[in-house]
Amino acid sequence: MLVNQESDNVHLCIVCSGQLISDPDSGEELCGSCGIVARENLELVAERRAFTLEEMDKRYRTGEPASLMMYDMGLSSFIDNKNVDANGKQIQRYSEIDRLRRLNKITVSNNSKTKNLNKAMREIRRITEILAIGTPVAERAAYIYRKALDKRLIKGRSITGIVAATIYIACKDTGTPRSIHEIQEVIGNADRKNIAYYYKFLLREMKIHVPLPVPSNSISRIADKARLSEKTARKALEILALVSDNALLSGKNPVSLAAASLYLATIETGEYTTQLRIAIAADVSTVTVRKRCLEIIQLVKADNSQLLAKSIEKSQELLSEESKPILQPSIAATSVGHNPAKNVKGLFLASRQVSRLPYLPVEYDDSRASIELS
Repeated sequence: MLVNQESDNVHLCIVCSGQLISDPDSGEELCGSCGIVARENLELVAERRAFTLEEMDKRYRTGEPASLMMYDMGLSSFIDNKNVDANGKQIQRYSEIDRLRRLNKITVSNNSKTKNLNKAMREIRRITEILAIGTPVAERAAYIYRKALDKRLIKGRSITGIVAATIYIACKDTGTPRSIHEIQEVIGNADRKNIAYYYKFLLREMKIHVPLPVPSNSISRIADKARLSEKTARKALEILALVSDNALLSGKNPVSLAAASLYLATIETGEYTTQLRIAIAADVSTVTVRKRCLEIIQLVKADNSQLLAKSIEKSQELLSEESKPILQPSIAATSVGHNPAKNVKGLFLASRQVSRLPYLPVEYDDSRASIELS
């Protein structure tokens, strides 16, 4: 019985571009116009079910799907260690089979390119599993590495450094928020500057154009690290949606914008936390978070939006309060000049040469324009 293929993914005849018709009885796929057989021996029945691992091994007829994460893409085959033939009978010439088995391993995995790919794919799999960034990122990194190897860009360079750069490119390409610092911490034996150099080198030589990072992609990760609620994360997304397209924020670090929006969202939702906690979760400084907060507040005011109406005044007070504490050594020192900021810097530089005592907070006395150590 001939069945007409009517679906969205219709295969056409390579000879006359006619529509293909499948015949389940003969297991053939033929053209309805010219009659040419496109495919034959099609198996349209379901696979046999298996309820245990032993049954699965016995009924397993197909290999793993081809994957870029395998150095040979899963297409190579090896002679089994069992000395039996296709019919299950024991092979008598053991020495000849052992020699063929050794030759098979040498021919499949003993050239330099295969060894390079084998080491690189293992490293990509290890790093992506530790960073928990998923299979699509790993597949993309493996694809970039294979292209770089085909263009002979790996020769004379560190395999680990190139692998780290390909993972960083894949993260940016797929919108996964991961920094070079996080990748470098997982690798351990790679320098951050070398990873950045290889990243720029691959972009230039392979002409790869990565999309610009989006601040909203970092919201959930920072909120999880800072242990903030989902309500606060959604409020931060609303704040970012209001100000992210503004030209005044172009060129700013997207992670810092996400951290600042989360801090303002905590004030709006009543889940107040410190700037230091969010800064540590985002891997930025508290000064950066504070500056981005002030910029977002100014943009919200300019748009006359009521999104932060209840928290603008409170956030300004908190920002001004958190900007006052200064860390100084607990040693006696005299003030130099009348500028507190210059005074702090001078005392700090002098204290590094005099003492290594722990840092303690100091108090400002703006009326006398001097510093008193607590």
